[in-house]
Amino acid sequence: MEKMTYDKLKKLEAEHQRHRQTKKRLKVYYGWSKINKIQKREAIAVAFENEEGAGWENSRSGNSLRKTMTICYERYQTEKEMSDAAAYNRVFTVYYVFLDDKAVKGSLSRALQINSESDKNHVTNSERKIISEALERSFMASHIGYKEPTRQLELQFK
Repeated sequence: MEKMTYDKLKKLEAEHQRHRQTKKRLKVYYGWSKINKIQKREAIAVAFENEEGAGWENSRSGNSLRKTMTICYERYQTEKEMSDAAAYNRVFTVYYVFLDDKAVKGSLSRALQINSESDKNHVTNSERKIISEALERSFMASHIGYKEPTRQLELQFK
């Protein structure tokens, strides 16, 4: 067997690194968190993949994602979002918008608005609207008879 020189190894490494970077396509999953022993509050869950092929269609890590959330919509990450994934040591990074949060106060439309505003730098307006509609459709299917909470924002004297 022939000894490989340092230059040949560097060349091979650079070639494989290039192929690895072009195939990398990470996803973002939008859905509702499932209520269980650990997760006791209802929330919009946004899960970012941190390594390729970790999605819900794959067996092991996908099972853990399906146990924690109901997936309503998925999209691919932008280049800027993918650059953040290298810093994490977990398979998924999940962010929540809780319905009982102080800023939301049980309002579905306010929770969807906060989620949409957080995506405004990476997602187009049309896709944000599609995401909000998918989340709302899923919520309304499981919460029949839901009504927006009424809040009095100003005093009205008659």
